[in-house]
Amino acid sequence: MKQYTSLWLVCLLAVFSMTARAQEGIETKARPDYPALPFMLTFEAPAEGSASLSISADGETLTSPTTLHSGTEVTITVTPADGYRMASGYPKVYRTGTPSETVPATFKPDASSGIAYLYTFTMPDFPVTVEVEFEKIQSTVTFANPANGTLTLSTADASGTTVTPIASGDKIVSGTRVTIAATPAASYQMVFGSLKVSGKVGNETKTVPLQKVADGTTYFFMPAYAVTAEVKFEPIPVVPSSEARLSSLSYKVGNEAATPLPGFLASTMKYEVLLPSSTLESAALTLSGQLADAKAKLFVNGSLVPVQSTGSFTATVSLVDGSAKATLVVTAEDGQTKRTYEVNFTVAPQPVCYVTIQQPEGGTISISYNKEGKEVVVKSGDAVPQNIELNLANTALQNYEFKEYSVDGFSQTAETVNIGTCLSKTITAAFTQESSVTTEEIATIGTPAVPKEKEGQEGTNVPTDDNPIVIIPDAVSLPSDTELSSLRLVKEDIEDPAKKAEIEEKAKAAAQDAGIAPDAPKIVMEVTLVKVTTTISATDASTTTAVTPVQPSDIVTVRIPYPEGVNKTQHDIVIIHLRSDGVVDVYSEGNNNLTLEDDYMEISVASFSPFVVSYTPKSGPVDPDYPDTPDTPDTPDVPTSNASVEGGIAVWTSANALHIRADRPAEAWVVGLSGTSRARFAVVPGETRRALPAGVYLVRIADQTYKVRIRN
Repeated sequence: MKQYTSLWLVCLLAVFSMTARAQEGIETKARPDYPALPFMLTFEAPAEGSASLSISADGETLTSPTTLHSGTEVTITVTPADGYRMASGYPKVYRTGTPSETVPATFKPDASSGIAYLYTFTMPDFPVTVEVEFEKIQSTVTFANPANGTLTLSTADASGTTVTPIASGDKIVSGTRVTIAATPAASYQMVFGSLKVSGKVGNETKTVPLQKVADGTTYFFMPAYAVTAEVKFEPIPVVPSSEARLSSLSYKVGNEAATPLPGFLASTMKYEVLLPSSTLESAALTLSGQLADAKAKLFVNGSLVPVQSTGSFTATVSLVDGSAKATLVVTAEDGQTKRTYEVNFTVAPQPVCYVTIQQPEGGTISISYNKEGKEVVVKSGDAVPQNIELNLANTALQNYEFKEYSVDGFSQTAETVNIGTCLSKTITAAFTQESSVTTEEIATIGTPAVPKEKEGQEGTNVPTDDNPIVIIPDAVSLPSDTELSSLRLVKEDIEDPAKKAEIEEKAKAAAQDAGIAPDAPKIVMEVTLVKVTTTISATDASTTTAVTPVQPSDIVTVRIPYPEGVNKTQHDIVIIHLRSDGVVDVYSEGNNNLTLEDDYMEISVASFSPFVVSYTPKSGPVDPDYPDTPDTPDTPDVPTSNASVEGGIAVWTSANALHIRADRPAEAWVVGLSGTSRARFAVVPGETRRALPAGVYLVRIADQTYKVRIRN
């Protein structure tokens, strides 16, 4: 009976033991060599960062809680979520309730399976707890400031209100949203596709995806590995400008202040600028202005002009004879578009004053002024520049004495008068008579007129109102054998070298066109038609003569004597008329407008201006009595006879002086070719010298007339 009772107790204890183990969890077999009772194993996966946590023993995956026999080898397998890693010091295996009493866990990486966290421990003879914690991975962000722009990275809090800049080298927790901004410098742009974030995982380079929100903000999520951000910039391609306009244009004369071009518009291409009459005819003009596009090029009269970065420029042109043309060509940056601006500068004509000379009774007056170092003789009716000073001179007739000048009715004795800004001046003089003038003398005072008809030509040279026929008299025939007349022609040599050269050049071309050799002798003459008014006083027998240049109202037939040594039988002759309107008329027998008579050449004209007589010997023998080069001018400053000695009288000239040598007393009368009396004086036996201004004169002495030229 006792035996049965003991067996029952053993069985009862066994049942109680099995019930207790069942309450503790799944029971595992103890190792044969480690016969121990099972103990409780507890574990729980962490709430954050764990992708999976498993514990296994004897090839079976365990659940918490469970029981294990002491000595059992337990495997802990941990797989962290992306961006996480197991915190340092984990996993922990410790006596349940006593964390300080730990059980060693051995790390066993399994390269073939790729499991990052694999640990094993041996179940002790007490209950244990397995604990695992994870943390987010922090990785480094690096970037460099790119050329021609900036690259910035930043993070923000959950509300987006607090923005924290990221410096290169900072560590960022994986999964963090990072804003990346690439800003190019002026005139640059981001190279397409150059903004990127990348890093290496092992030997593999990975590119982090970039995302954008509606406002264009670019961002990425920080991965669990180090990354580098980068970007590149490039110049923005610029289309060459086609802008070729001027936005402003001014000019200034010399050092004067700049003046905006009147009426300037960028769309107006041509301008006419009238400069004040006081402007020097050779003044330098400075142009200044602004280009609408500073990258355009500017040429002024064909020369490249430097343009400042602001588009401003300056250029210089000079007046020549009172005028200048500035051509400004603006070429746009594209090299194709051009605009040409033309500015013509002209100095306004000098205001003039018309001078009327009233020749007085008892003498003559002459008027002149200086221009560029030269004396200009003023004739009645001439226009002279305003604000100049006129020089007055007078010559009293025999038995008369100069008293005073009269300028616009005001008396003066000064030999100068300033024109000022007047439009007209009337100048005359008064002479007082010292003694009476004989009737015989009256006939010699009149202005030389048209010679009387030559024998056999009666009536042919009588001027008429319809068609006056006049002759340019031979100089040596004046003023002898004359009569008072109302119309005559005056022939004068041209003194101005420049004007004479211009006339000769034109005449050379015209003569060549007419079949005359270019080097043929030419006589250049200035021809003027003058109206002569001579008044004889009925009370005292005095005379007053006025000479006024006029133009014919109709066709005038002119008979011109042959030059000395020239005749129609032995010379081919052409008369060239250089008209004031620029037209050149050529008179020749071939043109049927030149008549050659025995004693004269005849043409018909409607105006008077420079004439040129050109002649060449005809083919065949030439009479030796006719020289090839007549009318040779005097040599300046060397006393040279201008006429043969007649009755012991010789006449010659030197610089600014007339010389007369006589063997007896005589009276000399000097007359200008315009008919103005210039001097009347006594000649004594021996040599007499008389100072005279430069010019051509007729000298009357001892019933002989001489033509002389006085030079400076």
